[in-house]
Amino acid sequence: MKHSNSNRPNKITAGEPITIDLVERCLDRLAIIMDRSQTPEVYLPLWERLESEIEQMKAIESMIARALRRVRR
Repeated sequence: MKHSNSNRPNKITAGEPITIDLVERCLDRLAIIMDRSQTPEVYLPLWERLESEIEQMKAIESMIARALRRVRR
């Protein structure tokens, strides 16, 4: 598998704010690790956790957007 996602920067730096984009980049890296692993299933709990975090962050963003739309009507 050749991995390339030119839409996102590759470098993840310490102290970088935790955003959906950052967690997506972590998933990208984890996918590469899984692809190279003899036992990719050992990474599934981490994969599930990262996907769950993304869903939670999206839900929070959606709630905030709905609240702000109410105020701005």
